[in-house]
Amino acid sequence: GKAGGGRNEVNPRFLSLFSVFNMVFPSDETVNKIYSTILKGHLEPFSKPIQELATDLTEITIELYQIIVKELPPTPSKFHYIFNLRDLSRIYYGLSMTVPERYEEPDSFVRVWRNECLRIFHDRLINANDKELVQDHLSDLVKSQYPQHAETVLRNPILFGDYRTAIEEGPEPRVYEDLQDFDASGALFTEILEEYNNTFNPMNIVLFEDALDHATRIHRVLRMVNGHALLVGVGGSGKQSLTRLAAFAAGCDVFEIKLSRGYNEDSFKEDLKVLYNKLGIDNKPTVFLFAESHVAEEGFLELINNMLTTGQVPALFPDDEKEAIINSVREEVTKAGINANKENCWNYFIKKASKNLHIVLSMSPVGDTLRTRCRNFPGLVNGTVIDWFLPWPVQALEAVASTFLGGENALIPDHHRKNLIQHIVLVHEAVINSSAKFQTVLRRANYVTPKNYLDFVGTFL
Repeated sequence: GKAGGGRNEVNPRFLSLFSVFNMVFPSDETVNKIYSTILKGHLEPFSKPIQELATDLTEITIELYQIIVKELPPTPSKFHYIFNLRDLSRIYYGLSMTVPERYEEPDSFVRVWRNECLRIFHDRLINANDKELVQDHLSDLVKSQYPQHAETVLRNPILFGDYRTAIEEGPEPRVYEDLQDFDASGALFTEILEEYNNTFNPMNIVLFEDALDHATRIHRVLRMVNGHALLVGVGGSGKQSLTRLAAFAAGCDVFEIKLSRGYNEDSFKEDLKVLYNKLGIDNKPTVFLFAESHVAEEGFLELINNMLTTGQVPALFPDDEKEAIINSVREEVTKAGINANKENCWNYFIKKASKNLHIVLSMSPVGDTLRTRCRNFPGLVNGTVIDWFLPWPVQALEAVASTFLGGENALIPDHHRKNLIQHIVLVHEAVINSSAKFQTVLRRANYVTPKNYLDFVGTFL
């Protein structure tokens, strides 16, 4: 591979035993031809003005891609800034989720294109400066190519999803649409959360704007075939809670392993057998939520890497269990008009399981652990859509404090409540700023996490 990022050195004596072929990146003309053809095929049932967007959109997508590759190279702290054709393919997969009934005007389609670019290129970035750079380039491209649509296309917030009918799902297919603003998204997710709390163990989530943004991103990934996500954020960011909420909205079950004394790779494989039976035989879309605390052995990540890259774990089932699975799907394979021999039945089971599987990895950026793991297991980056959780903004801190210190708390006089909330937010922000100075002066990191903030509010109560 190229220098930097996930490159591994290969011994020249080992290479001398092989014929070496260097796969160069396709030319701009080739890439343009591939993706414009895909988009033109999808846009055939759309109106003529939208069909005419296919070539121009592909050109500015490639231009944006080239700018990002040049200006945001991978570094030790930005090890996952590795962009390739997989990312372009994910953008076009998102565009292929649109339907002509909901996208009748060119500005609405250019807006969904902007959303897909942000979800793939922007969400993985680790600081505000990098995010602003991508947003500025995207804005410049829209203004130069589509000045007449710029106002609509560049309006924020930008929230696309198909969870408007998540609760009362009927025969009508879900529609991937622009949800307009946080008020609409918040009302929908509040309803979904209430339904979730009535069905499962209640979750006490404050749906502030940043949380709605991340929930919408996770939900988008879970609604895609082979959609997997890598969520990176410090403890208490809400990664696992928002995943459960988004999975419920997407109509998926959530599967987690339960660690116990002596839990090892064999135990993990037994749990994976249960998961694959659920996916391939019960035909139930399932989110496999795998947190950093679940990595009892690094070998677990090798199995996860295989699942992300090939959709299966090699030699997971012994011959007798494999035979039982083949027999259980044989009738289904025959109905599908496929020759029901052993190989076809097994491939059908694996394909069905892979289609129903969504892996969500919940990891922390603290230290070098994640960087090392992503270098050793490249599927963690290549096989997922990455969502990097930044520190909670002031609006989120105020929303959380207001929820816990709200009007129902009789111990706090009403005339002091607003000042108290502002003071709690001020203290937390002051500690974050001091920690940044501490890092600069003494070269030592002090991590201030949302978990600390929740504990701070809880201790006051």
